[in-house]
Amino acid sequence: MFIKLTKNQITMKEIIDQRTLYFIRTLSRTKRKDYENYVVNAIWHKLANNNLEVVSQQYVQDINNKTGRSHFFIDLYFPSINIGIECDEAYHKNQSQKDTDREITIYDILYEIKVNSYESIRIDVTKSFDSIQKSIDDAVEKINQRISKVKPLKWNVETSEEYYKNRNTISISDRKGFSSINKVCNILFNSGRNETTGGASRAYFSIPKFKGTHFEGYKMWFPKLAIQIQDEDGNKKLIAATTTGWTNELVEEGSVIVEKNDNINKSYKQDGKKRIVFVKYKDPLGYNEYKFAGIFEFYKFDNGSSYFKRIKNECELIK
Repeated sequence: MFIKLTKNQITMKEIIDQRTLYFIRTLSRTKRKDYENYVVNAIWHKLANNNLEVVSQQYVQDINNKTGRSHFFIDLYFPSINIGIECDEAYHKNQSQKDTDREITIYDILYEIKVNSYESIRIDVTKSFDSIQKSIDDAVEKINQRISKVKPLKWNVETSEEYYKNRNTISISDRKGFSSINKVCNILFNSGRNETTGGASRAYFSIPKFKGTHFEGYKMWFPKLAIQIQDEDGNKKLIAATTTGWTNELVEEGSVIVEKNDNINKSYKQDGKKRIVFVKYKDPLGYNEYKFAGIFEFYKFDNGSSYFKRIKNECELIK
C-alpha cells in the first residue's frame, strides 16, 4: 500500500536531525535558482566543513552608502570568519533589481551586518565554465586560509538551553533565538514559569526573580514590531504586521522603538521602567522565535508616540 506523506509529516521527520534540516533550508533560500544555486552549493561541498556555520541571503546594511546601495544580500556568508560570496549574474548586473528578489524581514534587521564588517569574494558567472570553476576553487582556498588564520570555534546546532548554559550574559550579537516567552524567562533568568500552559502570554511584565537584584524595577517586553526601512529611492516604509491598536516600530537600525496607540489619550504617561526587550521573528527554518534586542528605556513622548532608546547591548543572566 502506498502512503503519501503530507508536508507537515515530512517536516517533522526532518526535524529529528536539526543540523541536516538547517543545511537543507539555508542552502535553498536563494531566489535566483540557476547560477547562484550552483556556485553556493559547489563552494559548500568543496569546503567539506560541517563545523563552519553558513548563512545564505545574509542581509547587509550600508548606512554610509559606500557601495551605492542602502542594503543588499550576500549569497553565501560565513559569520565566524566574516567572508561573503556574491555571485555576479548577467541578468542581475543591475543591483537594484537583484535587491528586490526578496523582502527584508525582521530576522534580517536583527541579524544584519555592516558593509565594513566583512570581506566580499565576487564570482562572475557570466564567464566560461573553466573560469567559473577557477573562481570557485580560489574562493574555497581563500576561505580555508581564513579558517587557518582565525581558527573559529566549532559550530554546533545547539538549543537555546545548551547555548546559554555556561554563559553569563546575552548579547544582541548572539545568533540565537527562543521558541517562547516562557523559555526566555526560564533559560535566562531562572524564573520557573510553566512552559506547557497554552494561550497567549503577556507582552509586558516583571519577573519575581528580579526582586533584590540590580534588575529590580525592570520589565520584560516582547513587542510585536513593524520595521521601518528605506528603499533604494529613499522612500520609507513599514514591513511586518503589528498588533491591533498598538503600532510599534523598530527604527534607527534597531536602536530605537517607537510605540503608539491611537486609542490611548495623548496624556498617557510611561512608567519609566527599563525594559529588557525581545523581538519576535521567523527564522530561516520557518520557526517563530524571540531574539534579544537590547535593554531600552523611555526618553521622550512626541506627537502621541513614546520613544525608547537602547541603552545596553548586553544583559546579565540570573542562574
